[in-house]
Amino acid sequence: MLEYKEISRDEELLNQVAVLYQQVWNQEDGSIRDRVVRHSRYEGYRGYVAISEQGEVAGYAYGYFSQPGQYYHGLLSNAFNPEEYQNWLGDCFEFVELGVHPAFRNQGLAKQLVTRLIDGVEHKTAVLTTQSNNAPARSLYEDLGWTCLNDAFYPNGNEESYVIMGKKLQKEYT
Repeated sequence: MLEYKEISRDEELLNQVAVLYQQVWNQEDGSIRDRVVRHSRYEGYRGYVAISEQGEVAGYAYGYFSQPGQYYHGLLSNAFNPEEYQNWLGDCFEFVELGVHPAFRNQGLAKQLVTRLIDGVEHKTAVLTTQSNNAPARSLYEDLGWTCLNDAFYPNGNEESYVIMGKKLQKEYT
C-alpha cells in the first residue's frame, strides 16, 4: 500500500525525489533538488510523492501556475501562435515533472499521481511536455484525456523532439 504526501521542503523527502529523478532519467543531476525547491515557491505549486511501505519515494509529480517570466513558460510560448497561447497558456497549470521508480511501473502509480496532481487545479488548462518517442508516457496522458498540441517542440535547442500536450480543465466561472 502506498501513502501519498504533498511534496514539501523536507530535506530527506527532497533528497529522495532527487535520487529517484536521477534513476528515472539515468543521469547525474544534482540540480533537481534545488529546482524542486525553487519551483515549490511558484504561485499555484502542487506536488505529491507516493511513499512505499519501506518508506521510500516510489513516485512523484509536481507542477505550478505557468506565467510569463518563468523559463519554461517562455519556451512554450514560442511554440504557439497568439491564439494558441491565449487558449493554452493564458490560465494554465504547468505539469512539470513525473517520475516513477522502475519497480512500481505498470501498476497504475503514474496515473494516480497525475490524477491527484490535476484534480482540483483551478485553471482553464494544463500543459506538459514529454519526449516524442516516449510511447508509454504519451499513451498514459492520452488515456487521461490529454491531447497533442505540438509534436515538434525542441526546447533549449535540443536535438530530441518533444511533444506539448494539453488538457482542458473543468473550471467553472460564475
